[in-house]
Amino acid sequence: MPNQIIFCPGGESSQTGAAVRERYPQARISDCGTIPQVLEKLGVDDGPYVVPIWNSHQGEVPAADFVWNLIEEEKIKLSDIWAKRIEFWFVRRIDYAVTHGKIGSVIVAQTQCSNFLDQRNAELVRRDLTTIAHKEYREGAEWDGVLVAPNQGENEAGFEVADKQTANANNFTTFVRLASSHESTVDAAAPVWLSGVAMRPLNSNLGDAEQSFFEKLFESANNLNEIPKLIFVFKRTAKVGLLFEGHRLYAGDLLDAEELESGDISIYEEAGAMSKFYTDELCSLFGQEFPALSQDDFVLHRGVSTCLFACPALGIYTHGYEVETVEPVVRFYIGKLFELVDNGAECTPAQTLFFKRHRNAWQEKKSEFMQFKVVDVTRPMPAPA
Repeated sequence: MPNQIIFCPGGESSQTGAAVRERYPQARISDCGTIPQVLEKLGVDDGPYVVPIWNSHQGEVPAADFVWNLIEEEKIKLSDIWAKRIEFWFVRRIDYAVTHGKIGSVIVAQTQCSNFLDQRNAELVRRDLTTIAHKEYREGAEWDGVLVAPNQGENEAGFEVADKQTANANNFTTFVRLASSHESTVDAAAPVWLSGVAMRPLNSNLGDAEQSFFEKLFESANNLNEIPKLIFVFKRTAKVGLLFEGHRLYAGDLLDAEELESGDISIYEEAGAMSKFYTDELCSLFGQEFPALSQDDFVLHRGVSTCLFACPALGIYTHGYEVETVEPVVRFYIGKLFELVDNGAECTPAQTLFFKRHRNAWQEKKSEFMQFKVVDVTRPMPAPA
């Protein structure tokens, strides 16, 4: 929508602002403070807001963990999810001479630029936003420089961009557009529904209720495209949050009366709706910019506290937190897709070839046949300074 105001942390010059400008070139971008302040402002201005929720190295963005919490409380609705390659430019003073061993930036730069920091033996001075770190540096902070979003100060007198290649490999961040549910309604005409599910923590042996839920998810499908895709797994203490895209999930279809009453599994039918599949766009992004994440039938990308399981042929991209927790669910999910095709479900010609290639191994080993190619790009994050 032309000239619509979109609120984002740090305003137009932040990493989020750059993502919004690329996604919505005609929108007006307004600074809404830091990421946690979005939670406060939702009670005053209904939005829309854009915040980062996931990074390929960091995992769930801690400052934005309220997003899933508000989905559970049915206080917000999502209207867009997309991923963007994230780059950091190293900006320093032109008269740079003294080494202080410190570089300022946003907190998640610790994981996203860990190799660059290690090579310089530099300590990251963590701030809530790149814009905050940049402001401090311009005002005289005694650091070696700052890691900022591209085009965030290279033209200022007295400063220079010393390095544009500072981010680790395969570094992308996922952003969500959200608004208060009091003012926003889910667009029933949008082709992609978002549904949330909360259930007990997942493990190698799914509980009866959890296994029944996933079984019913596949039960009546005649085409692989009819199966909602699990795109995010959010870790919480008592339960995990699952975010699905695709056809709308109805609690009455997936839970029996006893399960509904027990509350072990909760379904949030109207978490939002979008005009595009997140997984389709992610597949395109990987193909163009991160080939290591798309050049195998089964891929596991591991960060510091995150994992991403991908099966490009099936359009499956599941973001999780612990490999041992998410992997059984992904294997179960893909195994059920094989069952569907084996029982005559429709799929694309490319998927038919994929199934033929792996059918014998699947028949012999079931879900254990999958060999995930591991792409491991980060080191353990040090204790906060």
